Amino acid sequence: MDIHLLNALGITNCAMFRFHSRNDIECLTLDIPWLNSLALFDNRNRLSESTVQSLFLKDFLIDAYEVWKGDYAFTLSSGFWTEQLDNGLLKLEALAINSGTGAKYLVVKNVEEEFNDKQRTLQTARELLLSHHEIVGQHEYIRHKLNDVLRKNKRLQKLVPPIQQAIYDLETGVVILDNQGNLVLDNKAAHRLLACNIATPSTKRITDLLDLMEASHSFLPSLVKKKSPWQGELYWQPTRNVNTWLQITIHPVMHGNVLTHWVYLFTDISHIHNKREKVLNAGGIDSLTNIANRSVFLDTARRLITQGTPFKLFIIDICNFKKINETLSYKSGDEILKSFALRLQSYVSNQGFIARIGSNEFALMKSDESFNQQSVQEYIEKLIEKLTKTYTVLDGMEPNLAVNMGEVSFPSNSDSAETLLYHADIALQAAKYQGKNIALTYSKELHQQHHAVNELENKLREAIENSELKLYLQPIVDLRTGKIVKCEALTRWTTGDGTQISPEVFIPLAEKSDLIFPFGDWLINEACHAVNTLKAADLDIRLAINISGRQVSNLALLDQIKTALYEHQVTANHLSIELTESVFIESLDAVSILLNELRTMGVTISIDDFGTGFSSLVYLKKLPIDELKIDRSFVSELEKNTDDQAIVQAILGLAKNLSINIIAEGIETQQQQRFLQDNQCTYGQGYLYQRPVAIADFIALANKLK
Repeated sequence: MDIHLLNALGITNCAMFRFHSRNDIECLTLDIPWLNSLALFDNRNRLSESTVQSLFLKDFLIDAYEVWKGDYAFTLSSGFWTEQLDNGLLKLEALAINSGTGAKYLVVKNVEEEFNDKQRTLQTARELLLSHHEIVGQHEYIRHKLNDVLRKNKRLQKLVPPIQQAIYDLETGVVILDNQGNLVLDNKAAHRLLACNIATPSTKRITDLLDLMEASHSFLPSLVKKKSPWQGELYWQPTRNVNTWLQITIHPVMHGNVLTHWVYLFTDISHIHNKREKVLNAGGIDSLTNIANRSVFLDTARRLITQGTPFKLFIIDICNFKKINETLSYKSGDEILKSFALRLQSYVSNQGFIARIGSNEFALMKSDESFNQQSVQEYIEKLIEKLTKTYTVLDGMEPNLAVNMGEVSFPSNSDSAETLLYHADIALQAAKYQGKNIALTYSKELHQQHHAVNELENKLREAIENSELKLYLQPIVDLRTGKIVKCEALTRWTTGDGTQISPEVFIPLAEKSDLIFPFGDWLINEACHAVNTLKAADLDIRLAINISGRQVSNLALLDQIKTALYEHQVTANHLSIELTESVFIESLDAVSILLNELRTMGVTISIDDFGTGFSSLVYLKKLPIDELKIDRSFVSELEKNTDDQAIVQAILGLAKNLSINIIAEGIETQQQQRFLQDNQCTYGQGYLYQRPVAIADFIALANKLK
């Protein structure tokens, strides 16, 4: 659109020049009223270095010539500056633009509004800083006063009532403990801020607070040794209804070298944090990582698109970051995000632009020419290698991260910043489905696959909500007697139009989306309902369900199982849990806690597909495992494959020594059954006995085998 029209409409207020040579800069907008205060023009509307009257603009032109000298696309900003006019101040910004295709421009913008916005932002930041200093100063004043009072009085109760009342009425929360941690005095502000009640007094809240800070055992003794207080900020959420940022002071009161009291001071600084977030956002900076935010990233992309600069855009996602927060703490999670941003910045340097665009998502833009003959694939591989090296966080923990990446290109994929980001996200989601440390490039085919997966996800969500899924049972028999001793619950899905969706399709789909959690809840409740149906048919057998790795990492799983058992009035010894070996590799400690809880309740534990994963004697030794299920791949050729025979015999021998029962999966022939019987395998499962069938058919079969 014509720049004159934009100026006339008040959409912009800027002067534009085309650069031809050092002494030939053509003015394209002579009608700007304030322009004559900056420079003079010859009769051809040309500007030269000698006719520039503004010292700041003259200085900026030195850098601008360097930009115009090159052949690559680049834009340089002068930042804001002011010019004194007869009728007031003029607030300006200059841009030197090289399109990379031969066109070179100088733009001088009147930035009165942006300048005032920035000044207001800076003023707010100053006010926040002063406000915070005032709170810290209050803490210091109260700390010194209480220190003097407590050094003169071994027990605060000896103080005259007016002083006690003054402490009680303070707006600052105060908790005073003796050197043994017993309560001496607290005030109503502390009760309010810490959410104290009869069940949770302030002493308990202090313990919770120190736990949340992840303070080591040496933290408080170190304050005593140094005779110094600690001050800091903490996000405090003791209950669902209370969530505040607290300014905290922890002060040891010393009488010589002897500790007499602990003073804890608290002030709510949520208003400061909330405003600070807005101030940083207004400046386009992410408050945690101190890199650009999503808004600035999109603005930068739009500018490159306007300039016609070809570039690559990447979205980078940290895998399973929620799990990192839960296992290491949110504080450690924040520390990792800061380190991740620093690594990304150091790798990209000034050859690209990075931003944090989501909780655990980062974005990177890099012009095509800046790859310097390095292939994009090689660049990505080295980036992933750098980002996934071990991180060191609080308490010396060293987590290893995995990432996924989605890539898109301008101009080939879109000429819209928002669409480019959307397409990069599609490539990212597809990468997540393939595993970890995967990078995929957007394509129309990938988009179609993404659309199909989304459609299937929506259908699966509706199927779970509308009870379209059905539970089928497959018997597990005692190989000595042939009796059914147990059954495995398997899910089948037939859509409304009669299409059968294979579990090999919808189970991985649920695993890789949040649908695994409602699906898991449905499965647990449906299994309990099936147990009751079997009991009503006089079948007192266990029912096994498969639990995914993502469910195990969800802290709510144990409560889900307990609740379902209680609501259906099913005893825990009627339920069996099957886990694959990969679960143990990723989170052995978390699984150990869960399995011990379940085992204590009476639930039996099986390892499914044994021998196909990372078969380690460590978890056989450490975990409460009742059964191993030999994978069908070792059973299918038992009649003729001596390697499979040797593997099965080794597993059976190991299990016997560890007093663990064995279930052989996939038995289809009498010869397979005979081999397993001869080698003292306990149980068998497979088509030789029965395919998975509806519950009514299973009951009929079980009654026949009685």
